[in-house]
Amino acid sequence: MTVTNVLIRILRNYRHMGPGKFHAFVLKIVRALTDNPKIPASTWGANPNLLATFLEVGAKYDGVYHKANYGSVLDISEREILQQQLIAYLDEMVADLEAESVRNPEILIYCGFDLAKERRGNTRKKIAHAAAEATVAEHYTDNT
Repeated sequence: MTVTNVLIRILRNYRHMGPGKFHAFVLKIVRALTDNPKIPASTWGANPNLLATFLEVGAKYDGVYHKANYGSVLDISEREILQQQLIAYLDEMVADLEAESVRNPEILIYCGFDLAKERRGNTRKKIAHAAAEATVAEHYTDNT
């Protein structure tokens, strides 16, 4: 199979995660992106401070997450606010990584995000098959 038949994209499943899974996901992304030589600094060209800001807010989220486990309403609300900020940063990072993957497709493997493969050829065959079935069905209804 050639690379042209497969489109790899980053899943944005972090938007709907609960606090525990989101915390583990953020830690995974922090580990994957910290001092990673496979991801050049030019990836964040539009916003060079994006990674540093994400790492800073991610560390803050880690501390607040653990404090919120004790049930403090203030800590829980701060955790929710930080989670929304991190989601916004993750969305920006995903856009930058996908743009960079046009030139360097391997970058997606090292970024730590969950990936999905979309096979273009399979989708085209399904569309063509559905169109052929519609034509046949239309032909039978016209003749009856």
